[in-house]
Amino acid sequence: MRTLRCAVIGLGRIGWRFHVPQILQHKGFELTAVVDPLPERLAEARTEFGVCGYADHGALLRSTELDLVVVASPTRFHVEQVMAAFEHGVDVFCDKPLAPTLPEVDRLIAAMEQHGRKLMVYQPHRARAEVVALRSILSQNLIGPLYMLRRAVLHYARRNDWQAFTRHGGGMLNNYGAHYIDQLLYLCASRARRISCALRTIASLGDADDVVKALIETENEVILDIEINMAAAHPAPPWQILGRYGSIVLDQAQRAWLVRFFDPNDLPKLAVQEGLAANDRRYGSGEVIPWQEVSVPVERSAAIDFYSRCYDYFALGGEPFVPISQTREVMRVLDECRRCASSP
Repeated sequence: MRTLRCAVIGLGRIGWRFHVPQILQHKGFELTAVVDPLPERLAEARTEFGVCGYADHGALLRSTELDLVVVASPTRFHVEQVMAAFEHGVDVFCDKPLAPTLPEVDRLIAAMEQHGRKLMVYQPHRARAEVVALRSILSQNLIGPLYMLRRAVLHYARRNDWQAFTRHGGGMLNNYGAHYIDQLLYLCASRARRISCALRTIASLGDADDVVKALIETENEVILDIEINMAAAHPAPPWQILGRYGSIVLDQAQRAWLVRFFDPNDLPKLAVQEGLAANDRRYGSGEVIPWQEVSVPVERSAAIDFYSRCYDYFALGGEPFVPISQTREVMRVLDECRRCASSP
């Protein structure tokens, strides 16, 4: 079994709490070194894991033989660090978003191809058990053709870390938005055709957006409705999936998808009235829809092991779980959302 010698750049929340433990857990990966500008974090890594620690990525790449660099630093550093890894002949697994802008993403894709390296972006929300379960439900076509997917998160949080500042690549569009846009495009298996977006800064202590409202129409004619609001006192349902014959919502308390649908063959005949005089002066036909209801526990489906998919791609030559073309599409949508929100 091939072992990938790995280094993690950035020992903050995502690097320390997710990437380092996952690398240590999987037999196909060996944590060789870490990078962080804070001496106390490097000392902690040396003590706990016995690895080399470096204050910058340049020193790492000059000093260590690596197969894979995991970039878990703030967004503003991604381009420089990914580019440097490619130039040293090292593959890259990068946190999202890949870069601050679409032109920078295109630079990285060109560099990947030029140096013959591999690149994949960490998009964990498509790997969650709830999404695996939802894809299974959708494959049964119970609710008919999809026409709308809604994704929402509303609560009140005064963001005061680097994610609150545009100069660091912060903001909820880049943060949660990159997750949800990827998640919904993945579910409907389409590119975006038309995009509109509004951004606001309400409760944040910085200048980056903490309220996002985006509407995306896909090439296969599904409407994606994304709402991210860090300045809302009341929550909202996180999911609603709408099809021609029913809908699906997530019951968070029961951790189950609730599917409500009808068989179109069970609908009674209904004559169309084109005249202006409604029968009995009534609104509507009075028909009773023969609803069926199903509850599907999320736990019936296992979350996808992202690092196993990483190993398949980086070590075994398998297909990437997140193809770079899909990463570019997410970045194109993010760029268009920003452009739309800034237009007068």
